[in-house]
Amino acid sequence: MGEAGSPIRVLHVDDDLQYAETTAAFLERERAAFDIETATSASEGLARLESATFDCIVSDYEMPGESGIDLLESVREAYPELPFILYTGRGSEAVAGDAISAGVTDYLQKTSDTSHYALLANRITNAVQQYRSQRALEESTDRLSLFIDQSPLGFVEFDSDFEIVRVNDTLTEIFGYTEDELLGETWEVFVSPDSYDDVDAVTSALSEASGGYHSVDENVRKDGERIMVEWHNRLVTDDAGDVVTIFSHCQEVTERIERERNLAQLRDFFAEAEELGDLGAWEFDESGMSTWTAGTRRIHEVDDDFEPTVEGGLSFYHPEDRETVADAVDAALEDGEPYDLEVRLITATGDCRWVRTRGKRVEDAERRTVRGFIQDITEQKERERRLRVQNDRLESFASVVSHDLQGPLTVAQGHLELARQEGTDDHLDSIDSAHQRIQTLIDDILTLARDGREATTTEPVDLHTAATACWQTVETGDATLETDTDSVVVADPRRLRRLLENLFRNSVAHGSLPTQGQDGDVEHSTTPPQSDAVVEHGDGVTVTVGDIDDESGFYVADDGPGVPEDERDAVFEAGYSTASDGTGFGLAIVADIAAVHGWDVSVTDSEAGGARFEITSIVEGGRDGRGWVDSRDPSVTGRTAVASRPRRLTRPHRRRTNRRTESAVSARFRVP
Repeated sequence: MGEAGSPIRVLHVDDDLQYAETTAAFLERERAAFDIETATSASEGLARLESATFDCIVSDYEMPGESGIDLLESVREAYPELPFILYTGRGSEAVAGDAISAGVTDYLQKTSDTSHYALLANRITNAVQQYRSQRALEESTDRLSLFIDQSPLGFVEFDSDFEIVRVNDTLTEIFGYTEDELLGETWEVFVSPDSYDDVDAVTSALSEASGGYHSVDENVRKDGERIMVEWHNRLVTDDAGDVVTIFSHCQEVTERIERERNLAQLRDFFAEAEELGDLGAWEFDESGMSTWTAGTRRIHEVDDDFEPTVEGGLSFYHPEDRETVADAVDAALEDGEPYDLEVRLITATGDCRWVRTRGKRVEDAERRTVRGFIQDITEQKERERRLRVQNDRLESFASVVSHDLQGPLTVAQGHLELARQEGTDDHLDSIDSAHQRIQTLIDDILTLARDGREATTTEPVDLHTAATACWQTVETGDATLETDTDSVVVADPRRLRRLLENLFRNSVAHGSLPTQGQDGDVEHSTTPPQSDAVVEHGDGVTVTVGDIDDESGFYVADDGPGVPEDERDAVFEAGYSTASDGTGFGLAIVADIAAVHGWDVSVTDSEAGGARFEITSIVEGGRDGRGWVDSRDPSVTGRTAVASRPRRLTRPHRRRTNRRTESAVSARFRVP
């Protein structure tokens, strides 16, 4: 059988060879696609049919020996569907009836008019086209049946009422039924009641000619076992939209669903472990492409749209640590050397975090790959820092208890012994003074211990307001306060007040040159001196609180004699004092308060030549990542934005214009 569009091979059987050849000539002129062979007898025609393939047979009726009807009957035994046109010069109703009974395709009577050749050509063409279409459909149906029968997927065909009309062996194996047990049943035979709603949705969608539908349902086998089955359902319609058939393919996916559930559970465990451990996993290869887990993205504070690369990942590290990480990454990729580093990382939002990053090369047949993890260890580093501070403080306490308290205690004991011996009260004032000295030392030690603990309660504090309030509570004599700030500090309000008070006392007590009759030592200790010392050392000193340009911090400065350069590191040590009546704990308390906030404190020269104490690194120290904010941001302060408020306070209160018009502190800082 030829394919559609191929030449049409015709076998013309007629005992009149001349007529057969004439017919062939006219037909080939009518249809260039015709390829016609002739035979002069039925037996010769059958022989030709056995040795070659033809699309149509055109036969005369009356021939010597076997007639056209005899030939038709022989052909039908071997080729039931092959087009056969009886083309005869002697037609009759009896002949036509016999031909139809024998299965003739068409019947045409010969005429002397040559126009009938065109009619014969049309009859041949139509018969062959119909034959070829039928054969193609049968072959397609056969292939489809073969596919269905041999498919590894279960197959079920439904009619428009969703009754089963066909199943394959795979489906019967999945559900444990025979084909006869399923034919005529509906889908309810293998669907569990728990899945009725899902299947109803599928059947409703298919009934509305919605096309394909996919679902995974819990089904029930004949033996009652519940299994998970994945279904692909399809409704087939003709050109008019009428339903031709409904079929479904299915496969059991019980093990797959269980694996997927286990995998999802492992993913949840992994994600929870990453979150609880503040860590994330990563991988990169020699092409520079990188993969980050959700935990790694969380540490870097990037969203799912961020596409990581090795170069991009390195850019997050602190500039001072970036080269160290880059060298370790190169060594791991090129030489297979594992690494384990503790470095600083700048997140996408500008926060500085301490991280531990560990990586090693894994062997891959296709490319070199390095895998590892990153862990946020900021809190661990903070605990280590606090532990170092605590250890330093304990050493200071031991020194004070063993040495500093021993002096006034010895004095008190000596005067007490003299009083007993002399029997007079002349030594009581000295004893009382020694006891006051001991009490002052004890109070400062307790303050140092308490303020050295973690600053657990922080909030935005207006620096100008805090400084002004602290100034009112300090013995300042004729000293003057100038506030040159409009900033807000995120801090523990109580500790920040103590820090400012101690710095104010230090400036007032030691900010002026000693008067005549005093020795020349400068004691930058913050112990509150006696009132006569305040007046004597504090006349005319000006104390300034201001913002540090281009830094995340502020300063407290005075116009006194300042601190000698070789003593600047020592002034923050507990117990250090150059004055005979100083405890040496005031600036140590300042240093500890700064430390618990994560700030740095240092002393240098002020513009007027006095002492200038600088509190910096406030961004790094803010426990919420925002240690230094702009007071003009109402979302931070909860009030209307404030303009710059340059003020100078003395007793009595007076004002003057600030040297600067506005603080240049930004709302957030990126760690340099």
